[in-house]
Amino acid sequence: MTDITKPKAGASVPLSPEIAVPARPPTSPARILRPYLRGGEAAELIGVSIRTLEKYRCTGGGPPFLKVGSRVLYLREDVETWLQRHRCQNTSDDNYAAALREMPSRRNGP
Repeated sequence: MTDITKPKAGASVPLSPEIAVPARPPTSPARILRPYLRGGEAAELIGVSIRTLEKYRCTGGGPPFLKVGSRVLYLREDVETWLQRHRCQNTSDDNYAAALREMPSRRNGP
């Protein structure tokens, strides 16, 4: 008879090799090299939510996009160019003021 001991409360139980799931890279190489990005990928690259990117499409101020059927695509080069246009050294930079003017107003009225 073997002596089976129960793990102590709060102790982690190691997974057996049959249960362990191999780690998968978050982004496959093919996805990184694609010239077109889906909305979620573009939002992740920019660092905003998908909803913010949708708002940019409606009100302006975001990167150029393509509408193919029901799918919205962004050319990776356009997103990177849009990001470069918004680079600033400090808040007195001309690009900073231009970026603020380009962003849609948060107000609902005039």
